[in-house]
Amino acid sequence: MTEKEQEKNNSNINAEKQEKLKKQSEVDAKDEELKNEDPKTLRQKLSNKNQDYVFRLEKELQRQGSLSHEEAVAMIDGLLSEIVIAQRHGQPANGLYLASPKIKAEEMLHPEQKTVETPFWQRAVDGALLYLAIFVGLFGVIALFETKQPQNSQMGILTLASVGILMGVFMIKYNDWVMPKNGQRIGLPKLLLSGLGIAVALFIWIWILSLPAIRVINPVLPGAVDIVIAAIAYGARYLFRQHYHITGSSFASRPQRK
Repeated sequence: MTEKEQEKNNSNINAEKQEKLKKQSEVDAKDEELKNEDPKTLRQKLSNKNQDYVFRLEKELQRQGSLSHEEAVAMIDGLLSEIVIAQRHGQPANGLYLASPKIKAEEMLHPEQKTVETPFWQRAVDGALLYLAIFVGLFGVIALFETKQPQNSQMGILTLASVGILMGVFMIKYNDWVMPKNGQRIGLPKLLLSGLGIAVALFIWIWILSLPAIRVINPVLPGAVDIVIAAIAYGARYLFRQHYHITGSSFASRPQRK
């Protein structure tokens, strides 16, 4: 490459950098402008999704804090600029705060409470009990209405329970994988391989439990019994969450406020 060509390439690179810096400067200036904008104007700029979030947040503030409409609106006005700025960058309010309006209202009303990370084992037990109730309950309902299918073709209670528990624990771990930690998240290839490995392990486990020799400890129960077991599992999950003050969803867990 000749000296002139090198200078031309350097000039093009510098021009691209200048253009990027100019665009970033314009974005920053617009964001700064939004911070000083009137709340009424900001409300008009909310997307439909964010309007719904703000509306529900306002209702939760009134309900949880026994606030008047005006007081709730005043509290939300302080959030509008950051919501609109995040919206400009493609992030809705529920993604910005990682909390439903109910949970966000709780945080706003009790800012002095410290946020602590819920231990993995508590989240794992919560998820395991939830999926146990879903799996066993679902197959119980199917069994109630299935009259033609022979009983031997159905999965035993040990299979249903173990698969439900394992799936619950996996989903909690999956949330940890996909949520950034220290600015990093698990790579897509590793995530896919991990999911494939877990799926293969589950199929092997189900095959082992379907062997005739295991049938003695893995009986197929009547649908009504499955539903009762599912109800007990869900009740145990409710008591467990109450005891450890777990809030939020097992599908998108969040730090607890103590």
